[in-house]
Amino acid sequence: MAATHRRNTTRALTVPTAADSRAPVMGIAAEVLAAVGCLGPWRRPAAGATRPDLAGGLAFYPIIGLAMGAVAAGTAHAIAALRPSLAGAAGVLALEVLSAGRPRRALAAAAALVGPGTPAVVLERVRAAPGVLGWIVAAAALVGKVAAATVLPGPARTVALLVAPMLGRWTIAVLCYGGAPTHARGTAAALVGRARFREFGAASVTAFAVTLSLADAVGLVLVVTAALMTVGLRLVAYRRIGGLTGRLLLGMGEVVETATVALLALLVTRGA
Repeated sequence: MAATHRRNTTRALTVPTAADSRAPVMGIAAEVLAAVGCLGPWRRPAAGATRPDLAGGLAFYPIIGLAMGAVAAGTAHAIAALRPSLAGAAGVLALEVLSAGRPRRALAAAAALVGPGTPAVVLERVRAAPGVLGWIVAAAALVGKVAAATVLPGPARTVALLVAPMLGRWTIAVLCYGGAPTHARGTAAALVGRARFREFGAASVTAFAVTLSLADAVGLVLVVTAALMTVGLRLVAYRRIGGLTGRLLLGMGEVVETATVALLALLVTRGA
């Protein structure tokens, strides 16, 4: 009797319960929802997420960017059947809508890094409402992205709309790897410096694998350029204010996204 009781007790301790088996899936779902809330137009999932889920969601940022790009590419394809000259603009506009224009506003604020001043003064400018110069920079970047998407032929435009937002979101994940959330507030405080190698590695593998599979040799140029720009933007932020903010994360992601579309347009038109 005693031996039977011990065997039953051991089995009860070693056999996982249904709740345990669902825990990893539920954890991943929470991280994905947190990532959607940080990047998409609906911020409620991020507002209700825990700090570990917000940081863990960084692993899925490129996937979220790729999903946004798929919607944008589909929109451009549909418009191309009606008015080919507006297909590129339609795809870019779809990206703006899917992100609720937050990266555009963040880019306008991030432009304050360029001006003179001490780190404290520059940080105050970044946190303040964007000025006229900032909005001019943001508008110019939007016009440049639309122009680049417009000159691209259909297949290359699809690649650009898929890859660019994905690499832009990958940039955010990389920027959150290492460092300290010295100046970050709110949701950004749970992201900056909180990314582990899990998030960094998963985001990088996803972004690089998809880019190389979609763009072949050109994809390698896009990946290397995005990586160099990410490192450069990080150095600028730490040199100017000694850290990163939520606005800088989104703004720098938008810089890489715009540069990716422009670079692909340059490579395609030069090679044509």
